[in-house]
Amino acid sequence: MNNSILAKIKFLLFIFISTAAFSQQAVEAKGSGLNKADALQDALRNAVSQAVGVSLRSETRVENFMVISDAIASNTSGYIKKYSVTKEVPFPDRFEVTVQAEVTTNSLEADFKLLSKTIGGVRFLVMVDPSVQNETEKKDLQIAVDRINSFLAERSYRYVDQSRLKTLQTERSNLLQESNAQLSYAQQLAVLSNAQFIILVSQLTTSEVKGAFDISQGKKVSFQARAFDNCTGEGLGSISLESLPKAGNSSNTVQALNQAVDLNFSKLIAMVTGYIGSWVNSGTPYEIRFYNSGTFRDLRTLRTKLKADKNFGGDLEIVSANNYTKLVCTYKNHADDLADKILDYADEIPALQKQLIDVKMIYGRQINFAPQSFIIPNLLKPAQQ
Repeated sequence: MNNSILAKIKFLLFIFISTAAFSQQAVEAKGSGLNKADALQDALRNAVSQAVGVSLRSETRVENFMVISDAIASNTSGYIKKYSVTKEVPFPDRFEVTVQAEVTTNSLEADFKLLSKTIGGVRFLVMVDPSVQNETEKKDLQIAVDRINSFLAERSYRYVDQSRLKTLQTERSNLLQESNAQLSYAQQLAVLSNAQFIILVSQLTTSEVKGAFDISQGKKVSFQARAFDNCTGEGLGSISLESLPKAGNSSNTVQALNQAVDLNFSKLIAMVTGYIGSWVNSGTPYEIRFYNSGTFRDLRTLRTKLKADKNFGGDLEIVSANNYTKLVCTYKNHADDLADKILDYADEIPALQKQLIDVKMIYGRQINFAPQSFIIPNLLKPAQQ
């Protein structure tokens, strides 16, 4: 083998090794949880979060940077090549684990860019569940709402400020009518405040905790928090948030509720960000609504066209009644691009083309269509900030 060929091989090998090394990042991270398994998962998520922070410094001005970063970190198995536990520390009320991990940054960066392109704006509406009727319970749960909003602010998540929410409730009181549908009132407020995710708190209880020999350990405070994707109406999960017994004295409700949030709320956020993180592989979920736009047969033809487009996915099930049709799908791009696609395909179907279908409102990942001349009754739109 002559020297020139050998030199080329060495050069290519150097490039390969350098690229492989550059695409991996060694990090040390600590995690905590109620048990060792939870602490380990928390440590691995933190390892990915650290890698995101280092690899994507130039992206920190991207809208919803922290939400996307946390969504990426929820998929630890997709980015951590290997890890080892270097330290385990058990505490009376928790477990701490330290890990050394190698994080693959190439796929991490690609997935971050994909989510930043498709996720759109993300805002949370946190409120006391409208089903709560007891005024004392409402007042106490509002303490939890305020602490949750502080938690979101600390994470640089966007949320609906309580003063803004109260203003909307006052201004729109004639439009917002509570109904038997449990989420109706909250859903309307979320649309008006342009919040794509809803968190409802309810079921506040105070109970005595007993230990060995039936000796009282004090009182604890607990309540339930549930999360919803308001764009698609999908429930994302619920958790019970509990304070420690010593913080649950009746004279210290504020401290107990704040502690319950601090100890547990990250679990609910992990459900939401895990849901968002799944969009990398499955596509971003959208709800497409058509009002007075055509027959089931016409929209079935539209669905066939969407199924043939590789950017669309999901079941694409059609739900239709009384001149209203809903179709839930996934799409691998931004809402504006999806709306353009729908209009282009609608123009290829003679019956829909005659209707002059147009976009009436885009709310997060929910897009409303109707003929240009048709006014959708009682269509709520996000209020001007």
